[in-house]
Amino acid sequence: MPVDYHAIIFDCDGVIVDTETISNRVMFELLQESDIAVSLETIHKEFTGYTTQHNLDAIEALTHKKVPDHFLSEYKARFQKHIDLYLEPIQGITEVLSKIQTPIAMATNATRKEMDYKLNKIGLIEKFKTRFCVDDVVHGKPAPDMYVKAAEALNIPPNKCIVIEDSIAGITAGVAAGATVYAYSAMVDSSAQINAGAAETFTSMKALETLLGLASK
Repeated sequence: MPVDYHAIIFDCDGVIVDTETISNRVMFELLQESDIAVSLETIHKEFTGYTTQHNLDAIEALTHKKVPDHFLSEYKARFQKHIDLYLEPIQGITEVLSKIQTPIAMATNATRKEMDYKLNKIGLIEKFKTRFCVDDVVHGKPAPDMYVKAAEALNIPPNKCIVIEDSIAGITAGVAAGATVYAYSAMVDSSAQINAGAAETFTSMKALETLLGLASK
């Protein structure tokens, strides 16, 4: 049975828009070009959902190699080019959003410019009147600040909110905020998501409809 909830707060990347496939592939290609050996699987598992700078710092610590000075600017340029060409909504998410009747919000580690661009590009910005991003808080995910702010903006206690996430950082943030977290496990190991505190995992948006009690609507 679905839990009793009064609002749903969505992450953006990897839940609403399929950016993380693009982001991780670009990161992998640039690391290869820089002669820094990190597998695509490791990038998916360890670096999904964190800021780019956090990931670069972590990669340097992991590999004991310095990322080239031009890496971040080249990553941003190449990522943006791929987003312009290939960005799509996550399969099935539009149908889920059309069935939800409770208040919804967004909380993402992206900047406001990035968030709004992506939502505009896939035609879903009007669905998310309440949006919080890394620009709105001192500490991004895995800190809970963003989810706390989103719940406050909806005037719903966090413990009456469901958070839809995929990354370990985001799950950690949602749990710390006091929300119930459902984790999309298409790209992240579901056991790691459960260990991070997710109440449920799902591999398709049809399954999410069932978890949210929307399947018959």
